[in-house]
This record gives sequence, structure tokens and C-alpha cells, in this order.
Amino acid sequence: MKETAIKEAWNFIDKKLGVVKERVSTTVFKGDKLTSADTESEGIWQALGIEVKKMGRADNFWGPTGDEGPCGPTSEIYIDGIEVWNLVFNEYYKNRDGKFAKLSSVGLDTGSGLERLAATLQSHRSVWNISPFASWVEMVDPSREYESKIIVDHLRAIMFLVSEGIRPANKGRDYILRRLIRKIVFLERRTSIRTDLAKILGEIYAYYSPLYPLVNTEKVVRVFADERAQFEKNLARAIGHLDRWVISQTGFPSSEKITKLAFYLFESFGFPKELLLEHLTDLGWEFDDDLFAQLFVAHQETSRQSLEGLFKGGLADHEAPTIKHHTAHHLLLAALREVLGPTVGQKGSNVTKERLRLDFNFERKLTDEELKKVEKIVNEKIKADLPVVRQEMSKDEALKSGALAEFGQKYGESVTVYSIGDFSKELCGGPHVKNTGELGKFEILKEEASAQGVRRLKARVV
Repeated sequence: MKETAIKEAWNFIDKKLGVVKERVSTTVFKGDKLTSADTESEGIWQALGIEVKKMGRADNFWGPTGDEGPCGPTSEIYIDGIEVWNLVFNEYYKNRDGKFAKLSSVGLDTGSGLERLAATLQSHRSVWNISPFASWVEMVDPSREYESKIIVDHLRAIMFLVSEGIRPANKGRDYILRRLIRKIVFLERRTSIRTDLAKILGEIYAYYSPLYPLVNTEKVVRVFADERAQFEKNLARAIGHLDRWVISQTGFPSSEKITKLAFYLFESFGFPKELLLEHLTDLGWEFDDDLFAQLFVAHQETSRQSLEGLFKGGLADHEAPTIKHHTAHHLLLAALREVLGPTVGQKGSNVTKERLRLDFNFERKLTDEELKKVEKIVNEKIKADLPVVRQEMSKDEALKSGALAEFGQKYGESVTVYSIGDFSKELCGGPHVKNTGELGKFEILKEEASAQGVRRLKARVV
């Protein structure tokens, strides 16, 4: 394995990239009391005429990611002293007791950063010096290079996230998008940068869209503008709360008290930690980073537990009416995708014996005609008495078969797929009725906004 991997890597660098040996060097694991030296990789590189340097565990041993799991020595490849490639040879298993055992079946993990490789081949020390990134940074503010790089990198991520149907919210992947947008707004506020969003996003779109299906620039600008407006309102409220708190203090507040206030502003108003630190430092107050980190970890754990509950399918119980609503939920999602388009995806769910609730990504209020059409389609599928079929298969097999999976959801290697005739196919834990004819009449009760770019439908079967 090692010989094949190393020779293939060198063949690509030598033949495809045309990099001469004199520019290339490598590192290998030198061994320690826990695991032996990687002399095999060292010998292969030396036979190819490449310079080899032996390094310790911190530099040339990967994993495991947790307390136990596969791990092994690495061989890093450098061009002009810059690491451009890493070969990870997973040949050990670390047990919880800290001992390493040789694996009977070894693995290979390899990766190379495309942008870093491009910068290195063009003799640049940073990816920000290559095209098109350099010109994008210039478009923001050449006098504020550091902040401009952050803004460009965040805008690039925002473009892709919005294209995947993600919209700003307070949980999970939606929160990542919210943080990215708010970071840009914060930087603009602190530095007086005024970013021409439409122009830069247009450049990003022009560069990536031939290879990746991106949404139009106008939609991304609209999502950004809506989130900016909400965030600026929150900032005004947070600053007002902070100012009132400052006035109420009769003595010099403790660092614990200040830090708890800071976390409250961060959690409740989305007040960026950096802006809080800057403001508190100006007041001469002390901030406890360790306490803030503890509060943040507790906050993350609460969010994680909330998400785990969300991903259980949103069923309140397993009573017969609830199971009917769960099956109707599948029909509703499929009908929405038929009427509104295949980019519609589930963003949240709650199912009880009284009704079902489905949150889905969509930019506007549905028309009465669209709602009637969705309702009609679901009732037609109920009347058709379609069979509901349960199958167990690998995750890859399920996705290849066209089954829908909720974006951001973590699935195991083995999954359960429920198919309703040829109309609906989703990864789901169940339970469901056996045939759609058991459901009765379907009716939509209410359509409303749930979050930015997310609509909510409440419906029932009677």
C-alpha cells in the first residue's frame, strides 16, 4: 500500500505538475516508545531520490479522532518548503487504554489542498495572492487587507450555503450561515468597510457556477440584507441593554459578573464576542475567557440535545393518528417538491395525533392556488391506496436509489428507507401505515413563515 501510494503521489508531482526533485522534500514518522518508526516510507522516498526528514508524533502521526480508533504514521510532501500533500497510513488501532495494536486490514487517507498547491506552483506564499482571490480582496478594501480576506472567504461560503437551501437561523447548520453573515456585518461596523456585495458575489458566481449549480446573486444578496437588518436591530437592543447595565453599576463589577453578562448578550442577541471584548476593554473591565468557554460548551451541549430530539423524526408518540400524520408528512413533502421544485427540502418537523407540521426552505408565501394544488396531489395519492414499503440498505445504496435525506443529518452506514409507491422515497425511522388509503382526507390548516427563507405548513388527515 505505501509503495503504491507514494509512487502515485510522486508520479503526479513529477509528471503531471512538472516539479523537479530539487524542489521536493518529505517527512516521515521517526518512531517512539508507543509505535515504531516508518522505515518503509523512508526507504521508498529515498529510492525515488527525494529528501526525507524524520519527525515526531506531533508532526507525523495522525489520530485517532476520539479516545480510540484507527490511526497511523503520515508522510507529508513539501514543495519549496510548503506542505502540499499528506499521506496517512492507518495501520494501528488505539484502544481506550492507550495501547496500539496492528490492524489486519490497513487503510490509506490522502489529501492535498488545491488552492495551496496552486499558490505554491505559482511561487506565492499565500492563496490570497493567486487569481481570482487577490482581485476579490482588492474589490473589498485594499487598505484593510486582513479584514478583506475574511469578508471574501465568508462571502464564498455564504454563496455555497444559500445555494444548498440553507437560511440563517439559531440552530445547526443554519446557525453557521447566520454567524458568517454577522461576522461580516461586525467587521464592516468596526472598520467602516462598505462591501459591494452584489459586485463581489457576482464575481464569485461567475467563477464557480460553470462547475457548481449556484443560485443567482440577487437571492444571496437578499438573504444577506434580511439577516443584516435583523442583526443590526439585535445589536441596537444589546447595546441598549449593556449601556443600562453599565449605568446601574455602583462599584467595579467582578470579572465573573462581566463575563456572565457578556455571554447573555452573546446568547440572546447574537452580540459578537470580539465586539464585546473590545467594548469591555475600553471600559477597563476584566473578562474571564475560561468562564466564557465553559458557558459556551454548556450552551453547545443544550443545542446538541435539542438537535438530537429534532432528528428523531419529530413524533410526539406512536399512536395510530400520529402514525397517519407521519405518513401524510412524507406525501406532503413530495407534493411540495412537485409543485414548487426539487430544491425544496425539509428543515424541521413535528407530528402529533392532532396534526402534522412541516418546515421547508422556500423564499416566499405560497399562493392559494399552490396550496390547493399541493392538497389535491396528496389526496390523489391517498385515494390511490399506494403501498408503503420499508427497506433496510446501506446509506450509499439508499442515496443512489434516489431516496431523500435531510441535509446535515448524520446517518449510520445502515439506514431504513420508506417508499410510497413511486411518489415518495425517504430515509426515515418510521413508523408508517401500510397503505395510503388508511389516511382519510388530507387538508392544509395553515401556511406561515417559520424563519428567514423557511415556510411552515400545518395540516391534518381526518
